[in-house]
Amino acid sequence: MDPTATASLPPQARTSILPSGLSPRPAALAVTQMDAPEPQKTQFMALFNADVARQDVALTDSADARYLARGYISAYPVEGGARLTYVWDIYDRTAHRAQRLNDEIALQGTATDPWGLVDASALTTLAQRSAGELAAYLSNTPEAMAAAQPADATASSPALSYAPVR
Repeated sequence: MDPTATASLPPQARTSILPSGLSPRPAALAVTQMDAPEPQKTQFMALFNADVARQDVALTDSADARYLARGYISAYPVEGGARLTYVWDIYDRTAHRAQRLNDEIALQGTATDPWGLVDASALTTLAQRSAGELAAYLSNTPEAMAAAQPADATASSPALSYAPVR
């Protein structure tokens, strides 16, 4: 696609996932792929790993993961600067895509290559947003919900989450 045509397209409609209030930890995740140019890829992954740890996301290897993530970061020119985007495709253990997470941020300035506008602040913002959205998604998974239910509730009604009345 012609980069000048991209500039006229409206930003993608995006729906936010609300965190459930439960820990995402039971829905362990392995990042199996991250596509971005170096050194931005290395910088982003260091920031992302720290942010997901703060969000209580359990990162593990593929063999122990409940979910697998493939990530992509892109920078493309727009009028007055560039857009920096991320996409995370989240797959369950059966290789079924369970969720796609994406967002973008605007970068102001001029550069021949849009990656020239990507600085540490932009990567930090992108890592924080993607970690937050990933943690919100994982907090809504069946694994997170099951881990939060009392043991007797899971046997009688696995679809309901409740707190005993005292």
